[in-house]
Amino acid sequence: MLKTLKTQELRILNALSENALLSNAELASIAQIQEAEVLEVRRELENAGIILKYRAIINSEKIESSSVNAVIQVKVTPAHGHGYDEVARKIAAFSEVRTCLLVSGSFDLLIEVDGPSLRDVAFFVADKLATIEGVNHTSTNFLLKRYKQSGDIFSASGKTHRLPMVI
Repeated sequence: MLKTLKTQELRILNALSENALLSNAELASIAQIQEAEVLEVRRELENAGIILKYRAIINSEKIESSSVNAVIQVKVTPAHGHGYDEVARKIAAFSEVRTCLLVSGSFDLLIEVDGPSLRDVAFFVADKLATIEGVNHTSTNFLLKRYKQSGDIFSASGKTHRLPMVI
């Protein structure tokens, strides 16, 4: 059942979505309630599954890493009586899958996958994803660079590290 949120709950959620490190005292000031109430609201939101997790957004271009990220478009035949949920649940259960979304358009699911190498991601698609009953077609796009994620811009300067092209 959907929960209708109060103004102070919305203020707390919005503030935490911008900065999960805010203290209860800072949240109390933002939500205009007592600090003890913030603690209560946070517990209720966590217990209701509205706040799932607190997480950092990592700029992987600032660290040495050989891991590979891919966005995969998936066309699906919905399962009778379950729609897309059954296939999406199977896909989301794989440890390689970071994100699994039902979308509108020319494909049905959009998934984001992490792997140690291009080869590992390719094997995931061929051996695990494509073999799921109901998966009809996949289109894999490897991420080359993130410019913005979850509202956060990764490169404020706008400068790239590419060499100029001479013709």
